[in-house]
Amino acid sequence: MPRGDKWSDRYAGPVVRPYALTGGRTAPARGEVLDLIAIVATTEPAERENDSIDLTPEDRRILGLCLKPVTVTDIASATALPLGVIRVLLADLIARDRIGVLQQRPPGGQPSADLLKEVLHGLRTL
Repeated sequence: MPRGDKWSDRYAGPVVRPYALTGGRTAPARGEVLDLIAIVATTEPAERENDSIDLTPEDRRILGLCLKPVTVTDIASATALPLGVIRVLLADLIARDRIGVLQQRPPGGQPSADLLKEVLHGLRTL
């Protein structure tokens, strides 16, 4: 790209506004807003040949991160994209059945003793 190109940043490379990644949408199409700590994972570990062409680079990056269960916040952090953009992109992938939201323990459920011991150990090491 030429140095004076308005779509290129000298240090960061190509500049794309976040809303351009979502087609201008600021909310998921289905209206379901994912919680910050919602855990998502791919529904199939292998790439599907028939729709892998339809994936954007951001979709591919998110799917790569979702090979193991990960929170919405961690995906936003790893991709350096705004949380609102990540929520829209995740909702699109959920609608296409590429990823799924893992069920969390119902509110009011008690954590296991092992989990509490791990948290206590982690706090002590701080």
